[in-house]
Amino acid sequence: MRRLPIGVAYASTEGGGKYMTKSFLILTLVLSLALSGCATTYNPATGRKEFIFVTTPMEVSIGNSVASQIASEFKFSKDIQQKDRLKKIGDDIVSVSDRKDLKYKFEVIDDESLNAFTTPGGYIYVHSGLMEEATDDKLAGVVGHEVGHVAARHIAKKLQANLGYDILMNIAASQGGLGDLQTAASVTYNLVMLGYSREDEMLADRLGVKYSYKAGYDPYAMIAFLKKLEKKEGKDLGFVFLRSHPYASQRIKMLEQEIPGIIKRAGAKTTARTDIMSYSFTEKERPLKVMCPKCRKIFAGRTTSYCPQCGVRLE
Repeated sequence: MRRLPIGVAYASTEGGGKYMTKSFLILTLVLSLALSGCATTYNPATGRKEFIFVTTPMEVSIGNSVASQIASEFKFSKDIQQKDRLKKIGDDIVSVSDRKDLKYKFEVIDDESLNAFTTPGGYIYVHSGLMEEATDDKLAGVVGHEVGHVAARHIAKKLQANLGYDILMNIAASQGGLGDLQTAASVTYNLVMLGYSREDEMLADRLGVKYSYKAGYDPYAMIAFLKKLEKKEGKDLGFVFLRSHPYASQRIKMLEQEIPGIIKRAGAKTTARTDIMSYSFTEKERPLKVMCPKCRKIFAGRTTSYCPQCGVRLE
């Protein structure tokens, strides 16, 4: 069936009332968004005013459908400790993030690969292989990266660019049936698996560092984790976090240059993390700098093993 512009009904009298009502609802919703100022809003995660007509309820509706699809295709971990650990770190990150209008959900997928990804509505998935390999600080960086995609509305922008106005507005107006949601879920699932642009990935890295630092985790641990990923480039890496666009080496270089500025701009508003964790970096993977988990001072990671301020072990 030919797609009509918003607000245009079929000339045919057959079903005309139905199409006119549908078009009127869509047009009314668009005008309401524009007049209320909701269409163009300031996004603190990106630092820009953005035109986003995919509302949080729309995103959640689509996200719930995608979550059902993922639950049918993947095996979730039954390890309570892993799940509790992910939720604890996830809640810490969310508490300092730029987007809190969602109820975030964290799930561990039973898979040995080093992977993580997010879907609409605040669903964050981390593979058990990554959970086992990463320290709490590294895991905080990964979760922060995924929450960064959510806060920057990267998925919402993908949806409005690929799904089409009619499907999205039907969902928003609660007029769309199961078919609309299934179509949206299917397209969204494919978009998530295709990954993000270089700019989106770089921004998610910056936000991940910002959130992990503000939550009380070592921001330089993200560099150590990316160095681990760098060794895997060129292989079949599966989901989006390990995809090689941009290359891990580019992300590492960017973070090494920008972390000091990110920390400075983030300030010292840290309270989410209440426990003091020891670090487990090996000499080869330890980043150039490391943060003391107690006093939060930054030191050269390869020249000292203990914080000169308070004596806490840095490895």
